[in-house]
Amino acid sequence: MSAFDSDEFRRVLGSFPTGVVVITAADPDGGALAMTVGSFVSVSLDPPLVGFLPQKTSSSWAALRASGTKFGVNILGNTQEDVCRAVAKRKTDKLDGFDWSPSAHGNPRLADAIGFIDCETQDVFDGGDHDIVVGRVEALETLRSHLPLLFFRGGYGSFRPGSMTLGAGISSARVAQLDLIRPHMERLAADLSTEVTAMCMVDEDMVTVAAAGTDKRSTRVTRVGRHVPFMPPIGGVFAAFGGPEMESRWMSQVHDDADHVARDNFERGLERVRSSGYAYGIGHETGLAIEIASASAGHSPAAENRRELSAAINAASAHFNNTTVEKAGEYEFHSATAPVFDRDGTCVFSLTVWGPDGLSRGTDVLAVFDKLTRVAETCTSELRHAAV
Repeated sequence: MSAFDSDEFRRVLGSFPTGVVVITAADPDGGALAMTVGSFVSVSLDPPLVGFLPQKTSSSWAALRASGTKFGVNILGNTQEDVCRAVAKRKTDKLDGFDWSPSAHGNPRLADAIGFIDCETQDVFDGGDHDIVVGRVEALETLRSHLPLLFFRGGYGSFRPGSMTLGAGISSARVAQLDLIRPHMERLAADLSTEVTAMCMVDEDMVTVAAAGTDKRSTRVTRVGRHVPFMPPIGGVFAAFGGPEMESRWMSQVHDDADHVARDNFERGLERVRSSGYAYGIGHETGLAIEIASASAGHSPAAENRRELSAAINAASAHFNNTTVEKAGEYEFHSATAPVFDRDGTCVFSLTVWGPDGLSRGTDVLAVFDKLTRVAETCTSELRHAAV
């Protein structure tokens, strides 16, 4: 007989935070079956297996099991506590009022989930008063860049890690280089009380591959994993320090309907980036418009998205690398970016510091430029002397 009771067991195990998922399946009529699970786990890479542990007496689990061997795993983001509670509380129509669609394998996929996994049940084992369900992964995808929803000591919440990196989609050499520069990113983020991100080129896009600290303008979404097209005004550091071919490629991506003033501003801005050693943007609204429009155009090249991006480019061209920051002035400091080079002198990363809301004194903005470039130089030194 145990020396502790079930309440103590729950208290102690409750000190371990768990992610929250919604397991789904289709009923015979094509409707949605669902249950909230806080015991989801990755089981095996080869073969790809995942698992979850439903209570044996759960009516939701009984319905899911009776529906067949297929099920989906919706990884919830920190904006989906309402979904989590509704699915856990309701007896029927658990996804009523929430946007979902059938996956390629027929499992209900929540529109706002941060990830989705299609599975085929492989085994169900006995686990005391719970079953241990092991599923073979048939397909999976990332849907959103939100931070995850967590369950901890009876409540729901989330967290902001000290730093994050993108472990997939980039080479192992880049991952090793990220490991070397992350401590410097973390120290800079702590020093400036903001978020510092790192981007690198992946095929035709730029991808945010690491982040440290917290951007006070974005508390729910992480930039890690974002793809944006390599085009003005984004990516000026790679264009300025990547050689004539990279510069030509960058300028060639300016849309045809961008006016000549914008093109002239980008060309002058590149010269300022090369002479100063960093790129920067002034103006919160124009900077945010570029972020949103470039992300939309990167995901969908529809004509409307192209027009929106072109309009954002025209409006922002004078604010990127063309505003003279003076000590006595006040500025809407959006961001500053500096290059990090490898041992061959190739610009492999760009480090970006994200500015605060409101106005910043010119002396403070210039201090950020100085600290950023010093940290970027330190990161370059790390990579030039490292065996990676």
